[in-house]
Amino acid sequence: MMKKAMIWGISLAFVVTGVQAQSLDDAKKAIDAEQFAQAKQMLETLVKSKPKNGENYFYLGLVYIENDHLDSAKTLFDQGLTADPKNNLNKVGQGIVELYSGNESAATAKFAEATQKLKRKQYLELYHIGRAYIDAPEPNYQKAVEYLDQAKAKNTEDPMIPLALGDAYFGLESASPAYVNYRDASLLDNTLTRAKVQLQVITRLSHAWQEAIDGLKQIAEEVPDYAPTYRELAETYHAWANTATAIEDYNTRNQEAVKFYKQYMDKTDYTVDSRIRYADFLVYVKDYEELQVQAAELAQLEDVNPKVLRYLGYSAYQNKQFQESKDALDKLFTRMEADRIIPRDYLHLGLADIKLATQSNPTDEALFNEGIVQLKKAVVADSSIADDLNDVGKEIFADKKFVDASKVFEIAASTPASRNFIYDNFYLGYAGYYAVATKPVAQRGPAETELLHQADTAFGVVIEKAPTTQDAYLFKARIKNLLDDSEQPKGLAVPYFEKYIEVVKEKGDAEVQKAKNNFIEIYNNLAAISAKNGEYQKARDYLGETLKLDPENDYAKQTLQYLEQASAASAADSAGR
Repeated sequence: MMKKAMIWGISLAFVVTGVQAQSLDDAKKAIDAEQFAQAKQMLETLVKSKPKNGENYFYLGLVYIENDHLDSAKTLFDQGLTADPKNNLNKVGQGIVELYSGNESAATAKFAEATQKLKRKQYLELYHIGRAYIDAPEPNYQKAVEYLDQAKAKNTEDPMIPLALGDAYFGLESASPAYVNYRDASLLDNTLTRAKVQLQVITRLSHAWQEAIDGLKQIAEEVPDYAPTYRELAETYHAWANTATAIEDYNTRNQEAVKFYKQYMDKTDYTVDSRIRYADFLVYVKDYEELQVQAAELAQLEDVNPKVLRYLGYSAYQNKQFQESKDALDKLFTRMEADRIIPRDYLHLGLADIKLATQSNPTDEALFNEGIVQLKKAVVADSSIADDLNDVGKEIFADKKFVDASKVFEIAASTPASRNFIYDNFYLGYAGYYAVATKPVAQRGPAETELLHQADTAFGVVIEKAPTTQDAYLFKARIKNLLDDSEQPKGLAVPYFEKYIEVVKEKGDAEVQKAKNNFIEIYNNLAAISAKNGEYQKARDYLGETLKLDPENDYAKQTLQYLEQASAASAADSAGR
């Protein structure tokens, strides 16, 4: 599930008087309610009106961090430290930026600098460091507990500390201490809605879906304007949907999830950043129609986060608008920094290229090959993506574009970690065989021979990994037949035809009956190979097996007549000598 909004909240220890105190208090409440645009506006006003107060810069910086604007946050923390050098919160902020940027050693150094000379009652620095380790892109919940325990030792009355401890233990999957800390936070401040919400999240953790939903709905009735309650309702319905065994239940629960997420949006700011978070959620619930609407609108905005183009590309693909998908993803690759491109970006661009290429007849080979390049990049970056290629290859195979299908299956069949590794190899061989077998002999050349060798190798993998897969022997034999000399065969197919018969017979009479037509094909092929090599009696024996299964088989009867004539002619020649 997606990363939760940061919960910086309000410290009860923040007790000062005057308009500025109330305004900062309101800004913190807006942050807690995830109304970040309101908070930003309030804090910008405070920075202008009280430019020497470092705390205003700090909380404004946190709002920028929440909306993924690390550079702006760093600028504010630097300005705050210049304006108020004795306030260590902005040093903490500088460390948070380093932490979010993946520079853990630099973050640790900043945190140490910010906390080395704390007075006996100073704890906010420790609290915010602990909070940062919870909310970081790569959380460190144990380290968060260490800092929050230090903060708690200095102040046992601030409910935000046990609230944060609850989040840390929740991240550590320690439900019992998480529950205790959320409860303690509620006891310290019974108006702290987030603690009550988190207690219901604990209930959700035990898969008590309806109980969690009922509890969250009760909170929503009591505090109707508290936005995070609706987000948790959305996520609860979505998590419940993922346990559904019926598609109807899955769809109904996800529809409820989207409904509550829209309510969450209505009660926050509906800014570009919040709409992007909504798009994030739509990805999780796979509501591609709504996602495409949101992403298309956001993509029209100037300087919008380029990941909107990602969502537009993904949703357009899912909605079978392949040119729109390609256009969005091509634009994404030009606008997003290379280190922010993710493997599924390559996957979807590759899929869009392939869909567009195979809509042409014949396939647009250049575009198709571009798509294959993108799919290979995706699988190299994340081998689990190979799992997604089986259905793609089968769709192309079903359209009888066998060479194209083989190129897709080749990627997955070269990825041993793939969930469909054996199946992908089977289809790689299958596609390669049909690509050649359906082509007139006169049109076959080195490319077809290469396809047959690839298919032969693929069926060899299937036989090695799943030796009871009978059709692997049959198709390997058929491929060997195509690779063999048609006039003077070496019998390359013989051991695989024989193995097919052996494997099927081991499975019982019922399986033999189902494979009757294949047995007839095999016996006739074995007879032909034997006859071409002058082994006439052996050929008669094989044809006899065919006639046991199909007494009216024309090929067998005609070939037996031919063999009798050939034998008679051979006998006459011998007598004449």
